[in-house]
Amino acid sequence: MYKCINCGAASLKWVGRCPECHSYNTMNEIAAEEESLKAVKFRKKLPSIPPVTTLDAQNFGPLNRIATGIKEFDVSVGSGLVAGQSILIGGEPGIGKSTLMLQVAEKLASAGIKTIYISTEESLNQIILRAKRLKIESKALFFQALNDINEILYSIENGGYGFIIIDSIQRITIPQTDSAYGSVNGLREIAHEITSLCLKKNCGAFLVCHVNKEGGLAGPKTLEHIVDTVLYFDSGKKDQYRILRCYKNRFGSTDEAGIYEMSENGLKGVKNPSAYFTSERQEGSPGSVVTPCLEGTRAMLVEVQALVVPSYMPVPKRVCLGIDGGRVSIISAVLEKKEGIKLSSKEIYVKIFGGISIQEPAVDLPVALSITSSYMEKPLPPNFTAFGEVGLTGEIRGVTNPAARIREAVNMGFGDVLLPLSNFNDVKSLKGVSGINLHPVSKLKKIIEYLV
Repeated sequence: MYKCINCGAASLKWVGRCPECHSYNTMNEIAAEEESLKAVKFRKKLPSIPPVTTLDAQNFGPLNRIATGIKEFDVSVGSGLVAGQSILIGGEPGIGKSTLMLQVAEKLASAGIKTIYISTEESLNQIILRAKRLKIESKALFFQALNDINEILYSIENGGYGFIIIDSIQRITIPQTDSAYGSVNGLREIAHEITSLCLKKNCGAFLVCHVNKEGGLAGPKTLEHIVDTVLYFDSGKKDQYRILRCYKNRFGSTDEAGIYEMSENGLKGVKNPSAYFTSERQEGSPGSVVTPCLEGTRAMLVEVQALVVPSYMPVPKRVCLGIDGGRVSIISAVLEKKEGIKLSSKEIYVKIFGGISIQEPAVDLPVALSITSSYMEKPLPPNFTAFGEVGLTGEIRGVTNPAARIREAVNMGFGDVLLPLSNFNDVKSLKGVSGINLHPVSKLKKIIEYLV
């Protein structure tokens, strides 16, 4: 009998690759286990908490939020933390997970909440040096360097902490088992024990985890169902700006995202990301369009650039950065079919500046405008911005939250907005917006008029 030390899958014969987790050289021989002759029987037990209705539960009030003082982080988790909340924070190595956790720990300790930062990867000396570099000197913040799950559970049980930070969960070991640390079954068991004990002690837990080769958090969605909140750094560590997205939140919305800037003193929240993404834009350049996109409920302006050049290859290139290549191909096909713009023999390059990625459909119209502008060698007006979704029949469809997009364009000094006709009725009487011209369109062919 052979058993995988990574996921626990069993096999009658040895195989080089586990059939369940697809790991190599993880099948070890074990002694044959005798099956129990007695079937497992479940017995009835009186629940410790009787069922209640909403009318009976009058003593249950709203959740008390704990603000960390880091605005971008509080926005990401839903206007603050909750006592006993378990949060999983993932991202590539070196992107700033440990730095952010140290800053959050310092804010919690400064608010009088006893907090402990447990490192499983660094020595105690390394943690203290990093904390001193970030100027963290709170008396309510404690540090430990542990790897044994039993020692960590003892600290949670007897420490009286309000929040515990474990960086990272992959390096925690279980001495009672022979499985390697970081295995799927081991991670699941460790996370279950920690979150269950923290919930019992009303202690919040931050679990920092790395990503695997496929980009998943600690394996194939191993821990996301166990914790209350999942946060993920969305951009690469080489970018100056980092976006912290919320993918799961039992205590708030998953539509929020925090934008940070990496500096010598740690991560800092970005107050005006639109100014950064459009500060170096060259006005009067064909193929350049500014569009207001949404990160959660926040609108910010980004620049979309397109370059259309003749192709001498049998299959012209379609290179896209920051946007899905399939979306660009569809928009190019619609422009050729509905507007007669011959793009099948052209190479098209599209880029979203600032190191961010846009997946929302509101970027369709700006991409169509930038491709058409580059093809015709006609620049758009300098104070011009656009948003909208493009259909396969050439229609311009409405998008969500047009009011926030227009307000952001007004705040940044833009005077003309090209928007879907279906959104125009919602924003034509928008209060607090003056000095801006709204240009509603319903068909793709209308955009040619703005380029002639």
